[in-house]
Amino acid sequence: MMKKKKLLALLLASAMVCSLALAGCNSNSGTTTENPSTTGTTTSSSGKVIKIGFVNPTSGVLSGFGKGSPWVEQHVVDIINNAGGIYIDEYGENLQVQLVMYDCQSDSTKAAELTQKLIEEDQVDIVLARHTPETVNPVLQVCERFGVPCVSTDAPVDAVLAEGPYEWSYHSHWDLETIYNCYQAMWTQAGYAPGSGAKVGLFLANDADGTSWNSFFTQKIVENGYTLIDPGMFPANTQDFSDIINQFKSQGVQILAGTATNADFSTLWRQAKQQGFDPEMVVMGKAFLLKSDAMAIGADLMDGLCCEVWWSPTHPWQSALTGETPQDIADIYLAEKGEEITTPMGAKYYGVEIALDALQRCNSLDPATIRDAIGETDLDTIFGHVKYNEDHMNLTSLTGGQWVKTEDGDLERLIIDNSLYPEIALTGTLKPLNQ
Repeated sequence: MMKKKKLLALLLASAMVCSLALAGCNSNSGTTTENPSTTGTTTSSSGKVIKIGFVNPTSGVLSGFGKGSPWVEQHVVDIINNAGGIYIDEYGENLQVQLVMYDCQSDSTKAAELTQKLIEEDQVDIVLARHTPETVNPVLQVCERFGVPCVSTDAPVDAVLAEGPYEWSYHSHWDLETIYNCYQAMWTQAGYAPGSGAKVGLFLANDADGTSWNSFFTQKIVENGYTLIDPGMFPANTQDFSDIINQFKSQGVQILAGTATNADFSTLWRQAKQQGFDPEMVVMGKAFLLKSDAMAIGADLMDGLCCEVWWSPTHPWQSALTGETPQDIADIYLAEKGEEITTPMGAKYYGVEIALDALQRCNSLDPATIRDAIGETDLDTIFGHVKYNEDHMNLTSLTGGQWVKTEDGDLERLIIDNSLYPEIALTGTLKPLNQ
């Protein structure tokens, strides 16, 4: 078993070689991106490697979430490989870790098909799943059917649990109660405390996310003394939201809340501005979690809009596996790619951490042995501590954020509420939307 202290000494070297290891990567739609990445190491005498496979929304409507793959995953794997790999008793030697990635094009059906390909053709030892229920749930279902260990992140726990129970899959993210409480904390900051009767308009698509949010939010909003304005869930890719906007206007909606894709929210918000609907607060999930999505809507239109914050470079976590902090990985990514790291990249990183940590505790690549090791995870990661419950679920932290237009016309996302997790530092204060 490789000692974790070795990893810290190799951290700087790993950052330098990661870009070289990825030089031959190909993420063309519908093709495989394979990263053996044995840079600076030797292959095992048996020729055996440990394979970790995943599908990624490199293209399509969720491509913002898919950004950073396979760079992030390879970065973590390189640290392990450069330290000698993972010792497996079954083979009597250290084995290298190889990544196999396919682009699912943000399509649920393709995600399932490519997961089956990873299992049957590539014969991966572990599958990673992530990036919304649309590209998590179908992957988990295939892994359950074939009996392959799966580590998943980045989809609300409730939407994943709805398709359980699970024997082979373990999931980590926040749940609907956490995000509702996060939203409510921001509403309270803005002067709309529980019992105020403030009018909350819901904006939810009839997709997997929207369906799970709808049943929970409609109940909690009423229970907590708000006035619910619910126009009903809308079909994804709706082009005209006039009916919904008219309902919100006529009933005096003060808070607009929900979850939607960037395209659907952008259409609604532009039409709302044209038709004179100006709520006093907007808190929306998924639509502008990413800076690229927020900028696509426009700095002027985004100024003051609020969202949840799962993870950021300022979060206080540290990986027990690699020794890196969120700020470390953000700095390395900026130096190598010339770009800011995104929130979902943190979810990519710690999914790999969980898988590698489990493999380090295995003496065999038997699927059931790997599965059981994942289930016994008790690990500090770059995304916080992970320890699964009896439902194979782990809850992660959540804070409230707000996009603010800077003097140079850029957008900055500030953490403006940490009521649920005070150990995460605030980076700003709530700005009224229409000021």
